[in-house]
Amino acid sequence: MDQGLAALLGATVGVLGTIAASMISSASTRRQWEGQARVEHAQWRRQLRRDAYSAFLAPAHEARSALKAAARALIGDRPDTAEADRRLRIAQDQLVLVQVAWASLAVEGPDSVERAAHSVHLALHSMHTTLLAWRDSVGAPDRNVRFVERHAVEVTMVSERLGSFTAEARAALA
Repeated sequence: MDQGLAALLGATVGVLGTIAASMISSASTRRQWEGQARVEHAQWRRQLRRDAYSAFLAPAHEARSALKAAARALIGDRPDTAEADRRLRIAQDQLVLVQVAWASLAVEGPDSVERAAHSVHLALHSMHTTLLAWRDSVGAPDRNVRFVERHAVEVTMVSERLGSFTAEARAALA
């Protein structure tokens, strides 16, 4: 074989090898970047969900606390209706925040978390409605026994639903 032809063939093989190595390296780098982008996107989505779940839980707990305090103000021989009204207003403000946070959860999902949040919202709203009716019937001869009993059931229901929401949120983040 002619030395010139051998040199040309050798140079061609070298160039082709360099091009192939460059293409393989480029594809590998692109796959690595895509994988890293997927991981970062998943972390970002997880953080958005965590923030949305926390934004729901905080006012839900505040509303529950305010509603329980309103009930304590209504119990006894001399109910403190001014304190009950103050606590009911606080609860109402927190329920507005719960509603707003629930709307965010409807977008962030998943459905199981949104359903659990909706259940918490409904239970808190029911508890609030019961306390308003109790407040309006202060001084009844039966000492509002039916409202006291209903409130006790609703406190348990809200606690259970908050626990279910928290479990669903944790599962969604796992």
